[in-house]
Amino acid sequence: MPEFERLRVLIWGKTYPELSAKYVETVCTGGVRDDGRPIRLYPVPLRYLGSDSQYKLYDWIDVTITKSTHDPRPESFKVDADGIKRIESLDTDRGSWRRRREAIFKDTSWQFGSVAELKSRQREEQKSLGIVTPGSVEEIRLVPKSENARHEYDKKMEEVQSQKDLFRPEYKELEFLPFELRMKWWCAEHCNCSERPHDMKALDWGLLELARRDGWEKAKGRLETISNLSDYEFRLYMGNFRLHPHNFGIIGMWYPKIPEQASLL
Repeated sequence: MPEFERLRVLIWGKTYPELSAKYVETVCTGGVRDDGRPIRLYPVPLRYLGSDSQYKLYDWIDVTITKSTHDPRPESFKVDADGIKRIESLDTDRGSWRRRREAIFKDTSWQFGSVAELKSRQREEQKSLGIVTPGSVEEIRLVPKSENARHEYDKKMEEVQSQKDLFRPEYKELEFLPFELRMKWWCAEHCNCSERPHDMKALDWGLLELARRDGWEKAKGRLETISNLSDYEFRLYMGNFRLHPHNFGIIGMWYPKIPEQASLL
């Protein structure tokens, strides 16, 4: 029998929703427990939950979890999505970045100066989540997706909408995103990117929703702003992929303004 645990989680990352034949759509969520250990909650049909369960970034939530039997990554847990309860939000008061830091950086075991260091820990102990510090950002760019990608998306959408689900009689529209938002960057510490920069797409829901709502140039400009290392303490929340555990993607960003650092310490 699976073991269930009730705990508090502070949300730091959400990927843009993906279509799912089983769950209609799913969101991969990153967070930390009270003791600072990172955790991945998946799958979560976030947009289909009640308003009291639809968490935002830097919300503390109360949730029941059990270890995923289909995902061997140690940080991955299934969640009772209908039982999620939002407790507190850390996005409204002046000291929010300080309070976030106290939770996010409590456990130093998932903080790294390079992708190479994170990947080494993945090989040694299956670490699948980490915070990596960039040393410089070379370029933010938009890359068009292929017509084949659009075709595959439309096909999957038809499959999902053709299923009859008594619990979800109506489907929420989920637009095809015609671009990838990609970042070329170098690590703060020695890494294989000393030869060429990392080139990764941003999976962060907030940025991609901004692109969908206000245009891709707006989202590109937003990422260019917060990745300016002269103005922001910019770090990357990174997670790997279940079927390709040696590959990591950008789930979210940490970006308090530099002038605010004195009040964060």
